[in-house]
Amino acid sequence: MSKTNFYNAPVEKFMKREFTLVTKNSPIRELAKIVSETGHVWVTESKDSRKVVGVVTEKDFLDVVSPLPKKDHVVSMIKTKSLCHTKLEKAEDIMSEDVIKCQPGTTMEEVLHIMTSHRIRRIMVVEAGEIVGEISVHIIMNAYFPAFV
Repeated sequence: MSKTNFYNAPVEKFMKREFTLVTKNSPIRELAKIVSETGHVWVTESKDSRKVVGVVTEKDFLDVVSPLPKKDHVVSMIKTKSLCHTKLEKAEDIMSEDVIKCQPGTTMEEVLHIMTSHRIRRIMVVEAGEIVGEISVHIIMNAYFPAFV
């Protein structure tokens, strides 16, 4: 595939169609197991829904387990999503709610622009408000450099 064809190809050509979903009421221990294996998990409103309301990533878990800084004073705000400050039990307690998304017809060039401008590693692909796939840096690398993977 030429570079031009790659950049103009719709994301649906490369997106992963199998992914893990949990509900916003899923316990953090369940999320920890999934995220340790996959790097992230999409969070839905309910078990029967495919409408994503958030995502939990390894970075979210890093924030949750990070302790307070060892200083006599704190200049910036204290992290509110930390086990050091509060009791966190469910996915909705630690998930990132502003999920970046695209449509199946979005070009790979547009996807790459979104990923770099938002500094994210994956994007949810939605159709009619429901998740139908995901595209990640890993998937893009495999598509762009097939001879090297």
